Amino acid sequence: MIDPLPLSQQIISSGAGFGIRALARLIDTVYGVALGLIGGALGAIVLVILQHAGAISPGWQHRIQGMSVAGVAASLLGVFLYHSFCEGINGASLGKLICQIRVVADDGRPCTMKGAIIRTLAFYFGALFFGLVGYNSMQKSPLNQRYGDAWARTLVARTKDLPSSCRVTVTQVLLGGRSWKCLLDLYARCRNGAE
Repeated sequence: MIDPLPLSQQIISSGAGFGIRALARLIDTVYGVALGLIGGALGAIVLVILQHAGAISPGWQHRIQGMSVAGVAASLLGVFLYHSFCEGINGASLGKLICQIRVVADDGRPCTMKGAIIRTLAFYFGALFFGLVGYNSMQKSPLNQRYGDAWARTLVARTKDLPSSCRVTVTQVLLGGRSWKCLLDLYARCRNGAE
């Protein structure tokens, strides 16, 4: 007797390849750097205003110069939270939206927050070796899953190959899309738990 294909392979014929996923990550990196530069410029403007108002002492420019362990840790935390929340709530970061790929659970349902957190943590492991670990894992998987996807029970697929329940548009993401539903569900659970 032949084992039937897993539900994910019945619904999704193939996962997104390494190249399109790397492009999505590159877009996310450029987006993150741009946000960092804009945030830094706005922060500097606020500090100049505060200095002129006498709220902070002169010389703040020298105190914030250079890199620090806290700065690097904050950057890594920001990237981790960005990917975890974007993929856990909407199934896609900005780069994935632009590249028309989405993260879904391996049973074809939308990605969960837990799955997004696991796969995002695993990305750092693969990134230590410049993506070679993920590439190697994807070559062995019929759905192009890297180790983080296998551990999180997720996969990345082209939007056109997904059921409509997993499709999210750029407009939905910008307007909050599933974010509002998640907040309302959380509110309902908290309210029911208090009663």
